[in-house]
Amino acid sequence: MVVALTTIGNGDVVAQSASDLVHSMLEAHEARIEGVENYTLVQAVMGFETETYFEKRTLDGRSVFQASFAGADGQRSSPATGVEDVYALGEDLAKRSEYRGRESIGEYEVHVLDITDLRGTGFGSNVAQDSEFEPVRGSVFLDAESYVPRRLVFEGEMTRSGSAIPLTAIMEMGEYREVQGLLIPFRTVTTIEGLAAAIDPEVKAQFEQMQRELEELP
Repeated sequence: MVVALTTIGNGDVVAQSASDLVHSMLEAHEARIEGVENYTLVQAVMGFETETYFEKRTLDGRSVFQASFAGADGQRSSPATGVEDVYALGEDLAKRSEYRGRESIGEYEVHVLDITDLRGTGFGSNVAQDSEFEPVRGSVFLDAESYVPRRLVFEGEMTRSGSAIPLTAIMEMGEYREVQGLLIPFRTVTTIEGLAAAIDPEVKAQFEQMQRELEELP
């Protein structure tokens, strides 16, 4: 187990572990959502507008939001992985994590938790809506001041034609804004590395042919 030493205002040094950081994250989140029972998140995803409805639930004695459904053009689907899933994982995140240390993401200082085993949690499995991705391990990058997630990394596999294809999904959460006490990331960018190998060969060939035809247009 890795323990960080952090200097506080009076010069004292205090130890930080994965458990300490997760506890601070959950306490900060619970304080922010006090008085809010539900909310609807409206997002623009690849040119389409989606709505995800969140309701407050109690898990392991703590208040968290869980997505009950997501919809686009009147069609319901399973919600994609988001920041609320980090909080919903709760104390289980601490049990499955090791503290890597402090790093920087742009102008922000972050604490990095490496999740050694994600199997059985469902966390990150829907990093893209209705995907077939099964994460095995991952990392959570928590803002050192607000304890909101600024980056999520998932490493796992996608099964295609009987073969397991390794994938890495990276979610970047930025432009956090306060909305009625909630801190909401107004920009989320998801990158999936290794996805090209998971694309059906026939579909890939059709796409490449279309690209060639477009390039030949006058």
